[in-house]
Amino acid sequence: MNSIVRKTLHKIEEKSQLFMMKQCPSPSAGLRYKVLTIPPQFPLSEEEKDISISTMTYAIRSNFKEKKKAISLGLLPFKNKNQTRTANIITYPDHQIWQLKTPEEVAKYFDKSFPQIPLEKIILSEEISRFTFSKGGEFPNPQFCSGVYKILGEPDNNQGTAVILLGDAVHCFPPDIGQGVNSALEDIYILQEILEETEDNLSQGLPIYQNKRQDDIKALIRLVQISYPWQYNQDPWQTKLWSVNFFIRLLLSRFLPFMFSPHSFVLIQNHNLSYSEILAKSNRNTTILLTLSSLVIILILFFVGWQIFILYR
Repeated sequence: MNSIVRKTLHKIEEKSQLFMMKQCPSPSAGLRYKVLTIPPQFPLSEEEKDISISTMTYAIRSNFKEKKKAISLGLLPFKNKNQTRTANIITYPDHQIWQLKTPEEVAKYFDKSFPQIPLEKIILSEEISRFTFSKGGEFPNPQFCSGVYKILGEPDNNQGTAVILLGDAVHCFPPDIGQGVNSALEDIYILQEILEETEDNLSQGLPIYQNKRQDDIKALIRLVQISYPWQYNQDPWQTKLWSVNFFIRLLLSRFLPFMFSPHSFVLIQNHNLSYSEILAKSNRNTTILLTLSSLVIILILFFVGWQIFILYR
């Protein structure tokens, strides 16, 4: 449906490209995914009492170590112990799992991947069949369009209409920071506030809505690019570098809170901060860290140079 709407918008604004999406790079863009459905409470081993707890998070690593074979099952917690659980399988497009065509091949692959758990008691044959033939999906590039509305005619006088973009139609990105639904609801909430203030006058309200959302939308896309794009085991070294950066910022924010803010991935959880405010805090941290790092390097070079000067004086 979204693609049909966008094609229509392109026809309306073909020359100005008002609704053209601006694509941005991301380490998680292009990853493919499928979802496994798992019973609410499932056995973790052959022992009778070793049963999963709904409020706990689980990460089950496969027995394979090769990049194109290894997978992991990540299960998020649920308060409702009777809630069916899901495990996302997210890998590069050239992974072996995407080459499996039959339920038998998938079942054999899972058995070899997870010999440490009683898989036949966790994933039913019907679920393996559904998983095999489902198309799955692909993470998009972080993207946004600067134009969020188009007024045709005079809709305020019941002589026209207005096209308004909200949610994925105006900003779309991988689920790295879990802000898809939140940002869409924020679009709706802000638009409603503005329409109330302007008494549903679209000619007045929509320009205000666009100007108010533009900076936050751009900040949101940037946050998706930098906050946690390496969480899918794409590259071990990049994941470790991200982890080091995360813990450095976390520690600095704990011991020097007057100078450093927490990492942007933590700040995202604070609903009192806008995306623009979060990005500004993150950029400030980066500037301070770069400045301090440069000073340390200069001092080290000065010290080494001074020692060489004394040695050969």
